Amino acid sequence: MKKFCDEAHQESYISSPHAFLGGIRYGALIVFIAGIFFWVSLLGDLNVIIINPIIDSLILIISVVLIAVTISYFILEVMKYHETFDFLFPKRTSNNIIGTINPKNDIKNTVIFSAHHDSAFEFNTFYYLKRFGQIIINIGYLGVGIIFIAILLKLIFSFLSFKQPILFLVFGIIFIFFIPIILVYVFFQGQPVLGAFDNLSGVAILLGIAKYLSENKTNNKIFPKHTRVHLISFAGEESGLRGAKRYVKAHYDELVKNKTTVVNMDSIAKKDIIVILNKESGIGATHDPIVFEPLLDIAENLNLNTKLLALPFGATDGAVFSKRNIPTASIGGLNLKEELAPYYHTRNDTPAVIETEALNQFAKICFEYLKFIDNQN
Repeated sequence: MKKFCDEAHQESYISSPHAFLGGIRYGALIVFIAGIFFWVSLLGDLNVIIINPIIDSLILIISVVLIAVTISYFILEVMKYHETFDFLFPKRTSNNIIGTINPKNDIKNTVIFSAHHDSAFEFNTFYYLKRFGQIIINIGYLGVGIIFIAILLKLIFSFLSFKQPILFLVFGIIFIFFIPIILVYVFFQGQPVLGAFDNLSGVAILLGIAKYLSENKTNNKIFPKHTRVHLISFAGEESGLRGAKRYVKAHYDELVKNKTTVVNMDSIAKKDIIVILNKESGIGATHDPIVFEPLLDIAENLNLNTKLLALPFGATDGAVFSKRNIPTASIGGLNLKEELAPYYHTRNDTPAVIETEALNQFAKICFEYLKFIDNQN
């Protein structure tokens, strides 16, 4: 970026990157322990063992608290990307990379093209179990909910001196069937993957934009007249959008003042697969039609196979901007609604899966969007 941009720098920030998914295995173990406590209480009801009523109530209370904490972690930290449990994990320093290209004339607005340079830890469930591994995640959520309800009911019944050993035996058997899924969660994450598709592909496009604009500074049809371009490679996307969060927090007033729009790129591999996100349901972000509609028109005018979709789970850095009402859209080649690419968060995410033409297609979309914005001045 220093080579091709007018200015480039790093911005450091501190976060707890392993808090985002690093607690999953601990949560699974906590659920397993709570299930054992449930069975200890159940065996007392069945007169298999002798257990003091006070101890019985105490272990059920502990179990309810343990699972409530686990559910809170999954909802707040994993699904909604809050940093509620970060204090339990070590702090790390990371760096966002920002390159700036100034227009020929006075600045009237700003466009950010962004991607992320950190890669994911391998999702073992996706690598070994493919699409079924994705289904197992949802089954696991259901299982935790059932176990939580069972323990809570048993605790309430114990306070009322109302025993239902057969009912809770059924719940106990259901828990046993969920044990293999609990083990899947314990071994959910593996080693870091290379991350060529997710998301050095996006970073490559940022560098391509910088190089192309640098080479065409005298071309009035290409180089922006009034639009400043920020090229941002975020850290910490795979650890819960930490880098984008820190950037938006530090630059929010500037983003609003400069009439900034954002095109975020994430996960590009195959040509003729253009996915434009209009919302990211899991995190509760809705992207701005001011951005995604022109992108959709541009892609269709380039005769590209384009789909406007909602992201069913997970999130992109673009969601951080949209949640703060900065006009944004995320684009990429990942269609989680209809398929699970074999290189998504697995060791198969290598440079071999990236098609050069795919990068070219997304770069063209970015250049046309920049031209569209600049012509509005």
